[in-house]
Formats: sequence, structure tokens, C-alpha cells
Amino acid sequence: MTDRMHRLLTNNSRRTYRAASLLAAALMVGCSAEATEVDDATPLEQGSAADGLRFASEHDALGWVARRAEELDMGTTTVERDESGRITRVAGVSIGSPDEIALTKAQLIGELGGEGHAVEIAGERFLLDGQEPMVMALATHCNGGLCTQEESFKNDYFVYRELGSRTSVTSGGFETQRRTIQGTGEYECVDLPGPLPVTCNGYCTYSAGCPSGFTKESSVGYPTCRTTCVGQVRNVSLSISIVGFEFFESSGILVPSIPERSGSTHDSSLEVKYWEYGIGIDSVISDADGLCGSHSTSGPDGFVVAKSHWGSVPNGCL
Repeated sequence: MTDRMHRLLTNNSRRTYRAASLLAAALMVGCSAEATEVDDATPLEQGSAADGLRFASEHDALGWVARRAEELDMGTTTVERDESGRITRVAGVSIGSPDEIALTKAQLIGELGGEGHAVEIAGERFLLDGQEPMVMALATHCNGGLCTQEESFKNDYFVYRELGSRTSVTSGGFETQRRTIQGTGEYECVDLPGPLPVTCNGYCTYSAGCPSGFTKESSVGYPTCRTTCVGQVRNVSLSISIVGFEFFESSGILVPSIPERSGSTHDSSLEVKYWEYGIGIDSVISDADGLCGSHSTSGPDGFVVAKSHWGSVPNGCL
């Protein structure tokens, strides 16, 4: 196992802003269907569960990553190649539930690197990712009865890199909702033997009870056959907009190095993340000096506007 397997590109020194960084960023968010076409790269072999996959070349490894990222629907994928046509970078943007994004990331890295999260390429082993994310900023904000937690994060490994923000509702955002369940009325008569009169009864049948989290508030029997259920339901709207920044040459002026991306949801949490795979490449994620995440969350009992930032960002992000 070489020292490169454990190398982390976490140099916080000021990097030079390059036109190549802007080009790579534009490619990250502006890919076409043609750009995502990759060779049907296959590993040399699958070792034990702890060993991960083995590839003859970086091109083969990244081709496999590009194909699996598309299959796992990890976001718009960009495939970059050198002048000879060999793949040098696979990148994309994931927007959605943090749990779902983490699950697909873990699945791809688990398939690629095994239990040890290390892949062998051209006879050399590389560490893909650690077990825990590097959270660079974390804060909680409240307004009324609504509270949210905002964070920015960055992972900067030799093969895999990511930079993003997430927000989660920690309390509040609930409203009382009622739902009506309509049943079916049935009427049944029984003619017992002997001198007893015919007995008739009406009753109700329901295909399902109250939904999870709801309780029965009232019920009307035959022939109406209607039940009202009541419950506290979270009803929120979340949105995030993130931008990465880098210093322009030696002027000390911050400029956007990664174009703005945003997402929204009615779920209780949301994540927007840039990600990329490449072996020790000159990366807009590695070179980013800061990330600004603008968060807004609204619910029936409050409205929260917040910022999360990492590193050096414009004053408007603070």
C-alpha cells in the first residue's frame, strides 16, 4: 500500500484562478447526452469484499464510474477526456434527499472500493473516501416554531471529491390535517328457522384505516359510512442555492469558480452537491477557497432564511 492511497488534497493555501477551472465548471453543469457516452469499461477482476475492484488503467476505472453513476441516477454527469480520448474526469451535481444521495454514493463507492474503500488502478491502490463527511460549517436557526439546521461540507480525496450544502428541519413545520375515508355500506338479512322474524342489519366496510400518524376523530355509520382522521403533518418548502468561490490570481478578489446550482423540495431535508472522480486532477472542487449556501425554509408556523459558508466567501454570504 503506497502513501498515495492516504493522500488528501486539503491544501488551504490560496490557489491561482485559472481559465481551465471555469471551463471544467461549465462542463460540469452543461453536459450533453453525447458527453455521457463512455466505453463499456470493465474491471480486471473482483477481489474479496474488502479488496474492491482492479482496473488496468485510469481510463477503464473512470469509464466504469461514469456508467454506474448514470445507472444510479446520481445527477447530470460530465465525462472529460484528454487529447487522446482517454477519460480524465467524471463529474456531476446531485440534488435531493441527503439520505438518498448518501445511499447512492455509498453504493457506488462500495462496489468500486469494497469494504476498504480502496480501488486498484494499474497496480496502485487509491483511497476513495473516508467513513465520515468533512462538515466545514454547521448552524441552527429558528423563527417562530420552525427550526432548521444548515451545513456546508467538503471531501477532498485523491480520487473522489465533493462540495455542497444541506438543510434539514429539526422542529416545527407541522399543521393539523384531516382526511376522510369513505366506506361501503352493506345490508344483510338473516332468515332464521322457526317462528323468529327475519333480522336485517346495515354495516360498513373499509378498505383501509387511518393513515400512519393519523387517529380517528369521528365516524358516521351505515348508510353514510364515513370516517374522519386527524393528524399533525409536516408541511414545509425548502430551497438551497450554492456557489463555490476562488481567489483571482494574486489580487485577492473572490470570483465564482463553480456556477450556482439550486434545488427545492417539500421534504424535511435537502442537499445540493458537486461531486467528481479523477486521479489527482487539477480540480475546481479541490481549488475552491469557499462555498456559500443560501437556505430558505417556510412552514405553517415560521419562515427561516439562513446562510452556511465554508472558507472565504463574499460578505453577502455571511
